Amino acid sequence: MVPAYHRAMATRIRPADRQTTVGQHAGMERSIAISRPTVGADQLYTAVVSTAPGEKTRIHHHGDCETSIYILSGTARYTWGPTGTEHEMGAGTGDVIYIPAGEIHVEENASAAEPLVVVLTRNCPDSHVVYLDGGPDGSDDVPAPC
Repeated sequence: MVPAYHRAMATRIRPADRQTTVGQHAGMERSIAISRPTVGADQLYTAVVSTAPGEKTRIHHHGDCETSIYILSGTARYTWGPTGTEHEMGAGTGDVIYIPAGEIHVEENASAAEPLVVVLTRNCPDSHVVYLDGGPDGSDDVPAPC
């Protein structure tokens, strides 16, 4: 029998219903609304991610997952390329950023004073992160990358 959350039905996820965890580091909070564990999603992941002033992610990519990032508030700096740092662009409130599957990149809060808050969506059902900076493999991340 298929669990109830796998049946076709609309679902509202309130802020209190989200699975809130630390992101790639202590300066990043991931509040997961849509994922396999939260609603049984097969091909969608959506989270509200807050990054503290001046903080940034490790060099990483998301495997076969494409990523869309809508900036709710704040200013961001994105770098990408073969090592994750060759190219760069800034972005601000209202901008939407597209990260292709497998693109090596870094996301940074470009402000020294204001948090960066984004809505992040991927076409995979979980937080898939592959680190490339020689640091820990992320197996201790919560939730762990797939």
